[in-house]
Amino acid sequence: MTTLVTDRLTLRPPRAADAGTIVRELGNFSVSRWTGRVPHPYAATDAEAFLAHCRDLNPDALVLAITRDDTLIGVIGIEDGELGYWLAEPHWGQGYATEAARAVVDHAVDVMGMTELEASYHLGNAASRRILLGLGFVETGEGSAFSKARQAEVPHMKLRLTRDAWKEAKERRQ
Repeated sequence: MTTLVTDRLTLRPPRAADAGTIVRELGNFSVSRWTGRVPHPYAATDAEAFLAHCRDLNPDALVLAITRDDTLIGVIGIEDGELGYWLAEPHWGQGYATEAARAVVDHAVDVMGMTELEASYHLGNAASRRILLGLGFVETGEGSAFSKARQAEVPHMKLRLTRDAWKEAKERRQ
């Protein structure tokens, strides 16, 4: 089981004990509205299904709970070559999503051997845009995707990160 440790965070596999926190935090429409796969309202059965999914991940996938001081504050992962994440609203604007995303992308490239990643953000989500561009992702075009939380197609931006762009972004950070 993969666990990543950064300066302020521990990224570890989600646990059954996380279900209540996941339900509470994703029950906040301010969080779920920016996701594609998270329904709103978010119920205990949704958390149970998510946790079961995490137990059955493919070997080329990685889903981790973002924790600070042993408290779950979000989830981040890569599945089918796509980076996705959410962060509980009280923890926005403190650099935690950036810190977690750097650790996961570094792990995906360095350890998992991924040479390219994809991501997307709903238009209007300036925070996710900043995070992804800072990691070296490049916008590849607008599209639309169904948002379970909004129950509608929403415009989003697609992005791609190559190994070379990741290296350049990593060098700029050092």
